[in-house]
Amino acid sequence: MVIMMYNFDKSLSRFSRLLKIETVAGNDGEFVKFREVLKELYPNIAKNCKLERIGDSGLMYKWKGKNSSKAIVLMSHYDVVPASPEQWDKPPFSGEISGGAIWGRGAIDTKCTLCAVMESVEALLGVQGFIPDFDVYMCFGGDEETAGNDAVAIATVLRRRGVKPFLIIDEGGAVVQLPQKLQKKGGGRVALIGIAEKGYMDVEFIAKGRGGHTSLPVIHSPLVTISEVIRRLKNPFKPTISTPVRIMGAAIANQFGFKIKVALRSTLLRRIFMPKLIRVVPEVGALTQTTGAITLISGGSAANVIPEEVRAVGNFRVISGTTVDETLGIIKKALRGLDVEVNLIESLEPSKTSRVDGDGWDALNSAIVSTWGVEEDGKGIAVVPYLMIARSDSRFYSDISDSIYRFSPMVMTKIERNSIHGVNERISVENFRKMIEFYILIVRNK
Repeated sequence: MVIMMYNFDKSLSRFSRLLKIETVAGNDGEFVKFREVLKELYPNIAKNCKLERIGDSGLMYKWKGKNSSKAIVLMSHYDVVPASPEQWDKPPFSGEISGGAIWGRGAIDTKCTLCAVMESVEALLGVQGFIPDFDVYMCFGGDEETAGNDAVAIATVLRRRGVKPFLIIDEGGAVVQLPQKLQKKGGGRVALIGIAEKGYMDVEFIAKGRGGHTSLPVIHSPLVTISEVIRRLKNPFKPTISTPVRIMGAAIANQFGFKIKVALRSTLLRRIFMPKLIRVVPEVGALTQTTGAITLISGGSAANVIPEEVRAVGNFRVISGTTVDETLGIIKKALRGLDVEVNLIESLEPSKTSRVDGDGWDALNSAIVSTWGVEEDGKGIAVVPYLMIARSDSRFYSDISDSIYRFSPMVMTKIERNSIHGVNERISVENFRKMIEFYILIVRNK
């Protein structure tokens, strides 16, 4: 329970206003407007926190605490992906508050966390005599959806200054409701904390050969070769239990029973059941192996002409415990014998795995339990670390902290999860309230 007062109606109004600003890549004027509106909406922060512009659009606020040898970093980003208004029930940049929810692109991903962080600090700055126990950095990127260069620049500045945060929180997992049959001693809700991220690869495939007229088609055209590339790369990667997934399994077993513990520890059971489980539940596959797909194909010029060159691009998410080079080797092995050129375009190694102990982990757990601790039936909330299959800006901070946690402090339903980068993105009013209270607890260190 948060023992302090703040005007939540005004918080809602400020959040709504920030959602109206169309900070989509290329709308440079909207990014300028967003930064100016932040100054207007949060005068306590503007007056008491040092603000630095870092990179093209990155923002780093610093609230000096009692002990500057310790620090936390609260992260978010304020750029959003485009939205098609005709597909939405509410205009995507209206910030409309309706039906117990706040609507708009960025409502979940992730102006909500930026706004909640600002709200919590603005409120605490209004408490007479309050100074945090540690320095508080609020680091917001403006290009997470496109490049992440702002996060790289901010992390570089912090590293050069010798800042080593004992806690970094960025977007990631959330509080989810368990199916009834799994609600044992751990209670009905689980807070999923991302302790690592998969790596990332964009790979180019170029097939060249004889083209010609479709009236006399060749047997082995570049199109046929690329088709075979797609077929062979359907699933060349073997399941593996990586360190973050092993940590996740131990937490699940501790919370939800002996049978799960046996299955996770048995190599034989994993070998027998894992492939079957992956076919039924794709999310398990994403957690236990490298995944990938061909996403772009180009080459044809006319309906009656067989192209002499076809180019395809595949995107792959690299499982923890392996490397980009190893993954590229598996891809090339799978394509052995094909006349295809394979080029690595862009890559990022899997992140380090954060620790699940220490001051940062304890502070995070404490804030989660205090915010969502006990349900009406008396059951508590289970905290489970997991491997995040998406990317976040926090991956660039691994050189300055071993306590990076990817957690969006909200109870996320399937509808809300599906609206991320999709249609009708919105967050419940109650979720936004709890989010502010969570960050207040983090900064108060209670």
